Amino acid sequence: MIQIRKGSVLIYRVFDVAEEVDLVHVEALIKSENIRARLKFTRSPRQVVIMRNAPVILSLGEQEVAFDQTKLKVEVHAKIWDYGVISILFQIPIQEGSSWEQLIELATRIDQDKLMDQAAMVHAKELAALIQPALRDSHFWQEFEDYVIFFLEEISGITKAAELLEKADLPRLLIAETANNLSARARISILENGMFQYTDTDLTVIDWNSAVVVEPSGNKEVPEVLEFALTQMLEMRYYDELIDTRLATLYDSIEESRSRFFTNQFSHLSKEASTRYIEFSEFIERVDNSFKVVGDFYLAKIFRAAGEKFSMTEWETNISRKINLFSNLSELLQGEVNVNRSLWLEIIVVVLIMFELVTAFIKIH
Repeated sequence: MIQIRKGSVLIYRVFDVAEEVDLVHVEALIKSENIRARLKFTRSPRQVVIMRNAPVILSLGEQEVAFDQTKLKVEVHAKIWDYGVISILFQIPIQEGSSWEQLIELATRIDQDKLMDQAAMVHAKELAALIQPALRDSHFWQEFEDYVIFFLEEISGITKAAELLEKADLPRLLIAETANNLSARARISILENGMFQYTDTDLTVIDWNSAVVVEPSGNKEVPEVLEFALTQMLEMRYYDELIDTRLATLYDSIEESRSRFFTNQFSHLSKEASTRYIEFSEFIERVDNSFKVVGDFYLAKIFRAAGEKFSMTEWETNISRKINLFSNLSELLQGEVNVNRSLWLEIIVVVLIMFELVTAFIKIH
C-alpha cells in the first residue's frame, strides 16, 4: 500500500503587477527599517536557473490561511520577477502516513477551494504596495495563474519511483478526480509527453494545471523551473489581453476618427503597436535565451515540456499575429487620414487660387 511518509503540497498563485520591476531598488526597499521587520530574504540553494535578473525571493513566514472552511498553518513565500510578476507560494505539509486516496481527496479540496486565491491576492497586493517605488507602470491585473505541485520526498510501498505508475493512480491526482473510472485513453492523454526521470529514485509528471514531483533529496529545483515557466505563461496571457484591448479600441474609434481632419490617433496607435512589438520581442528573447541550466539537460527538458503543456508556442504565435494586425491596421488608417488630408489641402489651394483670380478680376473691372 502506498503511503506518503514525507512531502508537501506547493500551491502557486502568480500575478502581474507592473510592466517592469527594478530588483535592485526592491532589495534596497526591503532592507529599509520600515519593511525589514515584515519581510525576510530567503537564501536560495545552489542556483541552477541562470537568468539575466534572478528574482528576489522572500519569506513571508508561517501564517494561518483559510482553507476548505478551516484554518491552516502554512509557510508562505514570494518571488518578485523583473518583468512585473509576483508569485505567491503556499507550502502545505502532507500528513505523515497519508494514503494515495487521501492525497487525491486533498487535491480535490485544493481544486475546489477559492480561499487560497483570495489570500494570495491579498499578499500580492500588499507586497506590490510595499515595493511601489520600484515598479514601472504599476497595475494589478485581476487575472492570475494557478498551479499545484505534489512534492513527495519519502513514499512507503515502493522501492523505485517508477513503480508509482503501476501502484498509484497518478492521472486522478493530477486532475483531482475522485471518481475511479477514468478511461484508458484519458489516462494516456494525461501522462503522455509529461513524464521524466533522471535516477531510479526521482520522478516528475507534468500536466497543464498540476505536477507530481518525487525527489528524495528534498531539492526543489524542478518546482522552481515549473514556477518560472508559469510566470512566462502569465505574461503570455497578459500580452494577449492587452493587444485584444488595443484592437477593440482601434475598431471602436475607426468611424469616429476617419471624420477628423487633423487626427493623430492612428499615428499614436501605430507607435504603440511598435512599442508593444519591441517589448514582446524582448520578452520572448528572455524566455528563449535567459533560461540556462548549468550542465543540467534534465531541467531544460522539463522546462520545455512545461512550455508545451502550457501551449506557449501557440500563445506566442497568436500574440505576434495580433500585434502585426494592430500595427498594419494603424498604419493603413493613418495612411488614409494622410490621403484625405492631402486631398483637402489641394482643394484649399484651388479655392485660394480661384479667390485670387476672382479678386483680380473684380479689381480690373
